[in-house]
Order: sequence, then C-alpha cells, then structure tokens
Amino acid sequence: MNVAVIDAFDAAQRGALLLLARVVARLEAGQTEADVARIATELAPELGFDRWFHKPHVRFDPPARPACWSRSRRKLAPGTLVEIDVGPANPEAFGDAGTTVFFGPGTPPPLLAHARELCRAACGYANRWKCTGEVFVFADAWVRNRGASLGGARSIGHRCFPPSGWAASGWPTLARAAIVMRRNQIQWFNPRRMNGIFAVQPRLAEGERSCTFEEMIVIDGETRRVLGRGAESEIGTLPAV
Repeated sequence: MNVAVIDAFDAAQRGALLLLARVVARLEAGQTEADVARIATELAPELGFDRWFHKPHVRFDPPARPACWSRSRRKLAPGTLVEIDVGPANPEAFGDAGTTVFFGPGTPPPLLAHARELCRAACGYANRWKCTGEVFVFADAWVRNRGASLGGARSIGHRCFPPSGWAASGWPTLARAAIVMRRNQIQWFNPRRMNGIFAVQPRLAEGERSCTFEEMIVIDGETRRVLGRGAESEIGTLPAV
C-alpha cells in the first residue's frame, strides 16, 4: 500500500479523535442527541474536514441491541453513557472514530472499561495471518466468555478504501457504499486475509445497556499499526484538548 495513503488516513484519524475529544469537552446537561451531533458537525471544519464519510452519530444510554441511529428528545443527565461516532473526511482520506463516555458525576459502570478492553483485544488480534472473519469470531468468543454479547451485531467493522480508482468518484460516497458488501465487512463468514485499512468497532452489551469504541488499523505486509495512535495502549482514549 502506498505510504502516502497510510499517512493520509493516519492524519485524518488523528483529526477524528481530536474532534471526538472537543465534542466531549462541550457536553452539557440538557443537550439532546441532535445537539451533540450538531456540535460535531460545526467543529469538523476547524480540523480541516470539508465532507463526511458518515455524519456524526450520537446515542444516550445505548440499548443492548440498538436498531439504528436515532435523534431522540431525551436530554443529557448525570449518569448517562454517551456514545459518539464520527466519520469526517477531506479530499485525501477519512477518519472513523467512536467513543463512549460517562457523563458524571459518579462512577462509570464496569461496562465502559469492558468495552474498551474488547476493542483493544480485537485490534490486537488482527494481523496479516488472520482471515477477516476470524477477528469477528475472536470478538464474539471474547464477550461470550465474559457473559456478555456483541448486541446481535453481524459485523464489527469494515474495510476503508482510499480515493483512487472506482472510489475516487464522488469521494467518499462510493467508499461508504462499499462497506455494505459482506466482503468488505469484519463478519464471521469473510474468508479474506486481513490486508488494508479497517475500522474496528465491536459493541459490548451487558444487561440492558451497551457501548462501543471504534479505531482504525492498517495491515499491509509487515506494516501493522493503529492509525491515529502513538501506541496500542491509547486505544479507547481521547487526546487532550
């Protein structure tokens, strides 16, 4: 893979993570999911993004099996889990980052730490010797061994395509459309080797609630790294703002 492509996605993912951090810093009681999504939309241009791989998604206290992204009228209150997923893009690449934070005061539920650990485990398990489906099977076994689930998810991520060839047309619209194809998803019956850039987003569900973290990894021969991060220990954290 072209080094310039990897560097462009790395920079975009760093921007996406910084965007998440700035949105979290502006969370206030009384906001709705739509309010939080609007903040992300307004802040993105300040970080050099002029389009979207996907618009900001926000959920308050995500259920164990979320059906779709909604814009509920529920207002943010102490004790709420806030899930935010952003996919900002520029002409060279896009970022795809997600986090869940606890809106205090109070003690975050163990679910939050477990979901962060799951994301780290899934990213760490992926390598060039693994089939894409094996990563899903690993994540599924990981949560089942801990009495949890993936919330009914059939996929825990997708392949990320750069703006070249067929994906360059209407960028990044076609790159987004491509993730609907099973061959480009991290799902259990995908026999293709891990090779390329992937967004990894396993959902951990315990009881009535769930949460998720999303990271981007690149696997290209001997190259294997988490994009936007200095070390794998940073997975599931947010940069300082």
